[in-house]
Amino acid sequence: MSELETCVAHYQPTAEHNDALWKSFGQKTDTVSFLKLHRDWVEENSWGFGDRAFHYMWYLLLRDDVLNRPSPRLLEIGVYKGQVISLWALIAQRLGQPAEIAGVSPFTGGRPRFADNRVLHRLAQIISPGYRKDVRSANLYENVSYRLAVDRIFDQFGLRSANVNLLTGYSQDETVRAQLAARSFDLIYIDGGHRYEEVAQDLSFYAPLVGPGGYLVVDDASCDLPGTAFWKGHESVSRAVADWGAPGFVNVLNIGHDRVYKRHPQESVPL
Repeated sequence: MSELETCVAHYQPTAEHNDALWKSFGQKTDTVSFLKLHRDWVEENSWGFGDRAFHYMWYLLLRDDVLNRPSPRLLEIGVYKGQVISLWALIAQRLGQPAEIAGVSPFTGGRPRFADNRVLHRLAQIISPGYRKDVRSANLYENVSYRLAVDRIFDQFGLRSANVNLLTGYSQDETVRAQLAARSFDLIYIDGGHRYEEVAQDLSFYAPLVGPGGYLVVDDASCDLPGTAFWKGHESVSRAVADWGAPGFVNVLNIGHDRVYKRHPQESVPL
């Protein structure tokens, strides 16, 4: 039994177990030299969000399952500066198991994390001169080009030869969806807009693109999970995930505010 299979088999959605897993995965990240190097660089250069524990979560998912499949395909919704897709490429490179990686993001900033939060609007105006109010997205970033940021982290870790396809646009855009609608992925990570309707739309469209036995990971979605050691994410995202109900999937693991769902090998996902 692999380490991933053991984690899934013994997972319990209790406060004690959730806290212990989050702490353990954070510590284990530092036991794999290239994971530690990558996360250290991300933290030192403010190149992304998330928890240290997520690096080991991705390592397990890829090492023990996804990269062992024929021609594995991975998709991230909401790339930001490229922390996650570069980590996927790095793991694939170090394990000698190539993967096809895709990412969807507007690659520009100036969006509020919560469009109806006046305090955040004012804060954004202070810290980000390029800020503008836009209800389409729930993220607050500087108004700069993030394609250059993605290139930098790939250059930093010698990953420019990785098989990566970046689609510019919002995950709800018809032009973006048209390019992905006929495809199937072994792993999809949803970390795009955080407003309830955006998350609901992403789950409705992208969950069916996960192939049989594949994984869907949703960020910032653990507000209804017990535990005190980790930040649990956003209420809007957590509520959208709860209302979605994971048809065709099983919630096999949770690490901090990242929820890990696995699609049943024989069960179709409702459109």
